[in-house]
Amino acid sequence: MRNEASIIPVLMSGMGVGFLSLLDAAMKEITHSYPLMQAITIRYGMGAFFAALIYALFARKMPSYEAIRRNALRAFVVVGTALCFFTAIKRLPLVEAVALTFLAPILMVILARVILKEAVSTAALAATLLGFCGVAVIARGDVMTGGTGLDIIGLLAALGCAFFYALSMVLMRQQSAHDSVFTIVFLSNCVAFLIVLPVGMWNWQPVAPAHWMLALLVGLTGTCGHFCLAWAYARGHAGRLGVMEYTGLVWAMLLGYYFFAEVPSAWTFAGAALIVTACLYATFGSARKVTG
Repeated sequence: MRNEASIIPVLMSGMGVGFLSLLDAAMKEITHSYPLMQAITIRYGMGAFFAALIYALFARKMPSYEAIRRNALRAFVVVGTALCFFTAIKRLPLVEAVALTFLAPILMVILARVILKEAVSTAALAATLLGFCGVAVIARGDVMTGGTGLDIIGLLAALGCAFFYALSMVLMRQQSAHDSVFTIVFLSNCVAFLIVLPVGMWNWQPVAPAHWMLALLVGLTGTCGHFCLAWAYARGHAGRLGVMEYTGLVWAMLLGYYFFAEVPSAWTFAGAALIVTACLYATFGSARKVTG
């Protein structure tokens, strides 16, 4: 596994989060229109289509049995992540659901230490804790401003998503020592699609043409986001890159307001400011310590 000191893996990680945030907004609409497992099947069906197309163009060979075996476990973890997250965004406001999943970077630092034996830099740890403070400010603000409170199922789903997502990112970095980015993205999407397909087809409902267009967007943004993250995690510490997940909150605020008329409170903006500060500190602070 490579450990580049440059800022490029961090920026690629942030770009990947941006793509996946667009996917989240599109999936919020789809999950409100169709059964949950059908929505997840649509997501990974379209993801598998784009990932297979890119794999055929650039890899041009069948993945080995060992590669399939290595990536199968992560595919199950990816499905668990999707099931939890799409449950959360179906039951909670987009920005709230995203904020609650931001335990993931903290868990990522811990899991990277346990599974990959990666050292935890002071900058990454401090930035992670600062970002979590931003999440706490947002959650506190929901109570202070008379929010409706958290749906317990939505809450548990969001927390489950945080764990599965952190585990999937650490496993992706581990797999990058053996498999190319093309193989990881291709197998993750295709195996996940095969896992959810039987259940998704059980209560399948006709999909409106407009939603098929939305599904194409989901597949494209999901695949682009996955490639960005796979490339970044093959080259940088999981703990350092994980902090960039916090930028998803800013995307959630903007997309939630534009598409779902979800107006963020002053508390949300204050929490977002802490999160952005955490990302900047992790990015530039870690770079200075490595190159200095």
